Amino acid sequence: MTRTIVAGLALAIAPFAASAQGNASAAAGGMGGNYTALARNFNAVSWNPANLGLPGNARFSLALVSPQLAMGTGPVTLSDFNDYSGQVVPASVRNTWLQRISDNDGQAIGGDLDLTPIALSIGPVALSTTTTARANGAMPAGVAELLFFGNAGRTGSAQDYAFDDLKVDLNATTTIAAAYGRKLASVPLLGDFAIGVTGKYIVGHGMASMRDNGSTLTSNPVAVQLDAPMVLTDTSTINNGSGFGLDVGAAWAFGEFRVGASLQNIINTFQWNTDDLYYMPVKATFDESSRESEIDEILPLSSAPAALREELTARIDNSKPRPTLALGGAYTGFRFLTLAADIRQRFGDGLELGPKTHIGVGAELKIIPFVPLRAGVTSLSGGMRYSGGIGFEFGVVNLQANASLMEADGRSDTLGGFTISFGGR
Repeated sequence: MTRTIVAGLALAIAPFAASAQGNASAAAGGMGGNYTALARNFNAVSWNPANLGLPGNARFSLALVSPQLAMGTGPVTLSDFNDYSGQVVPASVRNTWLQRISDNDGQAIGGDLDLTPIALSIGPVALSTTTTARANGAMPAGVAELLFFGNAGRTGSAQDYAFDDLKVDLNATTTIAAAYGRKLASVPLLGDFAIGVTGKYIVGHGMASMRDNGSTLTSNPVAVQLDAPMVLTDTSTINNGSGFGLDVGAAWAFGEFRVGASLQNIINTFQWNTDDLYYMPVKATFDESSRESEIDEILPLSSAPAALREELTARIDNSKPRPTLALGGAYTGFRFLTLAADIRQRFGDGLELGPKTHIGVGAELKIIPFVPLRAGVTSLSGGMRYSGGIGFEFGVVNLQANASLMEADGRSDTLGGFTISFGGR
């Protein structure tokens, strides 16, 4: 692949982001992201700014270098291959795998990276900066058949292949966010109410999108024809888009009950810079006697055919954050146990920064006061996620870790991360 594609893939290797400003909390990840009602301190920026106005926040909290990482593939996963470690995979099993890949329109491969180098809160104000990178692609079923059976294919006789499921999408953004929460009132018998707002500035570092346009492998004559045009933002700069966003939230605390609601990206002006888009033909022909390629050439988008130019530009234009509604509740009245639940829905398709639909429950168990154990189960659009985590809390110093297994959209993803924080978690 070209240096541009390799650099993009390296940038976008690997968790789920809570919103455009990311998730700085491994504690939230351990509970499956069911944190809209519980988020406090620096976490409130990502989940619900109104929580900064309720009692229970630390006067000061600071999180440093909080990474969240996920990588996945499917529908054939690494565990499928591990079942046959050191053995020849039977043809019947390879046939089953290939059918799963065909039904899924290709073998999905991808990952997310969510890195928060710093997040802090001082009283009712919180700040964070997060870089999120995402890569998604699909290997065509024809390529999988070649890998599993060789050029004779599953039938045992030479045949032609079409690679129409080939696709790759990459994006990387950084969001700088500031949140403020204000307590409205404490009403006897009704509890405490608060509202909050998060303002953010989003920088788009880069985006690329590739789709097959008729790639084939023919058996007579033996020839490979690669045709997978790619559109990408300017590789000479890391500022290829920008815009402002606004989240609003509300929170209520009554005794041991907590309820929260937030509307993320209620306003979002982010746009990619489409004035300097580039086009890579990504064409190559290999046969028994000749070889031609246009793989390393980066051209102005204006040089692409009109129909293709319109299609490629539309992918960039549509890749922007969309509004997301989150509702959450929690109960903290048990001696050792905290329970939480969340419902979230993103409206519209755009820049993917997490599952479109989320319905989940989470729990935190503190039999040992300074070692919280966490778990969460979440139903997502297209699948499920199972999460767990552990913390070590010694005074103002907190270390949290989380891991999750997500089965969604024909893909199996492993997620994990950690947070080191001071004064709160």
